[in-house]
Amino acid sequence: MKKLLLLFVFAMCFGINMMAQNFYGGIILGGTTSQVGGDARGGYHKAGIVGGAFAGLNLSSDFDIQMEMKYIQKGSYSTDFENYPADPFLIKLDYVDLPIVMSYNLNKINVNNINLSWLKVELGLCFDFLINYRQEIFGVTVPASNPWRRVVFNTVVGFRVNVKDNIEIGLRAIDSMTSICNSFKEPYNNGNVVYVRRLFGRYGMFNDVLQLALFWKI
Repeated sequence: MKKLLLLFVFAMCFGINMMAQNFYGGIILGGTTSQVGGDARGGYHKAGIVGGAFAGLNLSSDFDIQMEMKYIQKGSYSTDFENYPADPFLIKLDYVDLPIVMSYNLNKINVNNINLSWLKVELGLCFDFLINYRQEIFGVTVPASNPWRRVVFNTVVGFRVNVKDNIEIGLRAIDSMTSICNSFKEPYNNGNVVYVRRLFGRYGMFNDVLQLALFWKI
């Protein structure tokens, strides 16, 4: 009985140690460029920064799952005076971003005899929690009526390139599926914004973000 107990304890310790070896963590640092669908303007003209930390688990040689917590700047910016008399126009939205991302390593794919083990594709979901906001028209801050929602649901699609053993560079498209502001059942136009529709059939405004960031495993 004692031998069985010792064997069980040894097996548990060995399993925990193996699991620990499959975990990893690190920091994220990079930049964003963004637009807001529904603000009647187009183009990824709003620059921002992103930074935070991540923790992941190697599920196999092909698949990883990664959780992140980061600060990210989103919004919209336009100075198209010719087409939009209300410009300059600014929406500045700062969030705490919580993604869960599944990545697939292309190590089983060869192109022209070149193995793609240095490339990962990723797909995930994330929630944004609003921590700061500002809207300006003609360079003047709009009074704080705060139409902005505190929580937003997003999809994540991208890829990561391994440049060193512990460093990856990733490009992602992060698009909100729920409106970032109060939504309407019918189209809405107040002269400055023209709401559009995405998930659940309601009209609103939606963040569209391109993120380029460094992932450093430490």
